[in-house]
Amino acid sequence: MREHWGSRWGFILAVAGSAIGLGNIWKFPFICGMNGGGAFVILYILCVLFVGFPLLLAELTLGRAAQRSAVGAFAKMTKAKTIFADGLGVLLVALGVILLVFKYWGHGTFCLTAGISLLLFGWKTVGFISGMVIPVIITGYYAVIGGWTLIYMCKSFLGQLNFNDQTGAEAVMGPIASASNGMMGWVIASSILFLLLCGGVVFSGVQKGIERWSKVLMPMLFVLLIVLICRGLSLPGAMKGVKWFLSPDFSKLNADSVIAAMGHSFFSLSLAMGIVLTYGSYLSKKENIVQSAVSILVLDTTAALMAGLAIFPAVFAMGFKETSGPVLIYEILPAAFNQLPAGWLWNGLFFMMISVAALTSGMSLLEPPVRIFTDEFKMKRSPAICLTLFMILVITVACSISMANWNNFPRLHAFLLKVWNNDLSGSMFGMLDSFACNWLLPLCGFMLAIYVGWTWGARKALKELREGTSPAIDGNLWLRLAGIKDEGGSGGRKVSLFSFSVIWGFFIRLVTPILVFIAFLDVIGVIKFTA
Repeated sequence: MREHWGSRWGFILAVAGSAIGLGNIWKFPFICGMNGGGAFVILYILCVLFVGFPLLLAELTLGRAAQRSAVGAFAKMTKAKTIFADGLGVLLVALGVILLVFKYWGHGTFCLTAGISLLLFGWKTVGFISGMVIPVIITGYYAVIGGWTLIYMCKSFLGQLNFNDQTGAEAVMGPIASASNGMMGWVIASSILFLLLCGGVVFSGVQKGIERWSKVLMPMLFVLLIVLICRGLSLPGAMKGVKWFLSPDFSKLNADSVIAAMGHSFFSLSLAMGIVLTYGSYLSKKENIVQSAVSILVLDTTAALMAGLAIFPAVFAMGFKETSGPVLIYEILPAAFNQLPAGWLWNGLFFMMISVAALTSGMSLLEPPVRIFTDEFKMKRSPAICLTLFMILVITVACSISMANWNNFPRLHAFLLKVWNNDLSGSMFGMLDSFACNWLLPLCGFMLAIYVGWTWGARKALKELREGTSPAIDGNLWLRLAGIKDEGGSGGRKVSLFSFSVIWGFFIRLVTPILVFIAFLDVIGVIKFTA
């Protein structure tokens, strides 16, 4: 019998926790810093509303209806091979051939491989990429970041984070990020330890493992964020950071910013990586999916904004660079805490919370491939976890020693430069992060929208969505927003043209897939909005 969530809030906190851990506290601030601050915040919120939210509902609905893994869900609800699957396969094959003709070897090979897989295996390909390939890649480099937090937690309690400026911060972070000066073994060991901790939680199952930890860790993290915000705002010059973070400067935005915002909306909401779909498969028919999705959206976006307010006031107050990148929280916040009495204790508690919060993301990323092994290959949970961890470990070890540059893999770097026409990030972390978030997530998100909106069908999806949901989703949304009650209904009652259900159906069939596909075409270079 399939395990289900023990409570509604346990489910909501588990889904939100899959991104709130490091997705928003670590990644959102540095992406925001590299894309102009306040203007990027607005862009990100728009992407969440018009791209993220429709897909969030689609994944939850598909998961609950199928009660299967990511691969099984696409195979159960419709035939694996359909006209749309074949059409998308042909489109990707054609695109791959064109790219190869123009010597875009890496881009072309990827599109060609994805297209052939769709033609051979149909929609199962989407389930496999989103539920297996993406989680393994992301966890591979994410475990390194998780390992960094463990190292910093130990250093904090040992009083070794006693710097007060950027030079001191870089002196500590530099050897860790580059795995140099005797730190390579520690970086690898801490990453492996992080993976083992995640595996231990997932081993306990859905209710006793994932849900139990989420209920404890997420509230603690929000409390800590509030404390950090209060501390940051008390620093001299902190309001410059608040102004930069919340005041939009649209001149800083470009097409790359749009891609980054859309990519992070996927990353932040854990979309198209099998997590939401798998977690949705543990829902009962009584669950109000719309209310749960709204709660997840609010918690996730609030955490992102709180993280920005916790970090950027301190950044500006202390003269750090807001564009510091992935190492931002490892340089800024310890320096801020060191200005407090017993700074070592504050640092230790902070990185302890970041470490345990990171577990909610890591364990969520492990669950989709584990569920694929248990559902589709009939493996027991323990060997499924071990196999998943082994696949991830290969990537993690490689990333551990190449997070800052390619110095430890010069031949691989030279080969990849030729394959990708010099369009390559400055490290393995950058390459994998870009490939997963800017390539795989949008492509799978596009296909997910097409599947739910057209292949499975918006009508069937809405029928599932209405299970456990108020009839108000079929009423006039605009009247309700204006304070005029209009319940609408689905049980034989007329559905309003301006209802939430109709608007969602319109977005999941047309608006969301078009926006995502245009962004994907920009990433692979078929179209370009910037020089």
